[in-house]
Amino acid sequence: MQLFENIALAVAGLRANKMRALLTMLGIIIGIGSVITIVTLGDAMTGAVMDVFNSLGANSIQIYINDKPDENGNIDWSRPYEDSDYISDEMIDAYKERFGSKVEALAVSESVGNGQAQNGRRQAQAQVIGVNDNALGIQNIDIVAGHDLNEREVGAGKYVAVISDAFVEDLFPNTTPQQALGREVKLRVARGQYTFTVVGVYHFEVNGMMAGMVGSTTSNLFIPVSVAKEIADIDRGYSVIQIKASSEVTDTVAFAQQSEDFLNRTFYRDNNYVELMAMSMDSMLDQMTSTMDMMKVVVSVIAAISLLVGGIGVMNIMLVSVTERTREIGTRKALGAKNSAIRIQFIVESMIICVIGGAIGVVLGTTLGRVGSLALGAAAWPSPFIILVAVGFSMAIGIFFGYYPANKAAKLNPIDALRYE
Repeated sequence: MQLFENIALAVAGLRANKMRALLTMLGIIIGIGSVITIVTLGDAMTGAVMDVFNSLGANSIQIYINDKPDENGNIDWSRPYEDSDYISDEMIDAYKERFGSKVEALAVSESVGNGQAQNGRRQAQAQVIGVNDNALGIQNIDIVAGHDLNEREVGAGKYVAVISDAFVEDLFPNTTPQQALGREVKLRVARGQYTFTVVGVYHFEVNGMMAGMVGSTTSNLFIPVSVAKEIADIDRGYSVIQIKASSEVTDTVAFAQQSEDFLNRTFYRDNNYVELMAMSMDSMLDQMTSTMDMMKVVVSVIAAISLLVGGIGVMNIMLVSVTERTREIGTRKALGAKNSAIRIQFIVESMIICVIGGAIGVVLGTTLGRVGSLALGAAAWPSPFIILVAVGFSMAIGIFFGYYPANKAAKLNPIDALRYE
């Protein structure tokens, strides 16, 4: 019964100073809301990144050229890459021969740039990328009509293309992917215009986070890499290749290291400026996840500082409240109120401020986190755990920062309190 009386007194005290109570809650609201928003957005981004890497396949590795530091650890950033720095067809053949059955497939690519196609008044844009045969299978791209580029088309330098269903919809309205096969696409790219025959259509799925960040849904248009090099006037090797390991490989991290060691030892030993790096999708995912987790921790700590400041603000306001209500405290003690009752009254008042502020912060953080994750294209809700932690933390702040003012009020001498003006 005494607890309800203390709550009623605390609520009455807060209602008597609504604006002050609201401003006191502000630090708690901002702190709790910030933590929930940041954690929710971090979870959304982590989930989106995991989806991207999972779509590439856990058994894939990427091998790419990387600047090599000298003996003092310095890198010559002004030096442009030379033809001998790139991954050549000779290196690829030697790699296949060395690892044999461990390599299920190998993909190379060459970006030509952004292309624009026109069909009457309708236009469609796509990023034009040259690939080798079966490269789309390695990237887990879903062909819904026709076929992937094959060895004959790539070797002969055929002007054929695999386009997305979104590209079909933009350029050939009311046309199914199957009906788009065999259609000609006049594409303006790399300062020229070229005509490609559609041999395949794939399902274009916008990655949520990336689309949200760049605000673009431009799909890729795949052509034979030999044609891409011809159009872009490129006569060099590749900066990146992607390997799909076979079922023989049980440890892709170890396989990536073996691949890197072999290529560097065989082809890059005498190159003082460039070396190859190999990384498995698993290790890339681990690095990205740990980086995002670290970012969440750092920003959450910053948000927690605002909670601390908010807690100090609560304590400061409660001290002011004790001073203003000195005569009230004296009257209650003269009427027989115990020190514990006075102490509980002010602790409860402090907790009510923090709990209400925490509840508003949870609502604010949940809303901002949801809206932010939708804007990134990776919808997410805050976890129940983080909400419980936030509410529990706000209650703990109320008790911790409310105790000192409450204890000060409880120790007031009733005679001195009644004389206070």
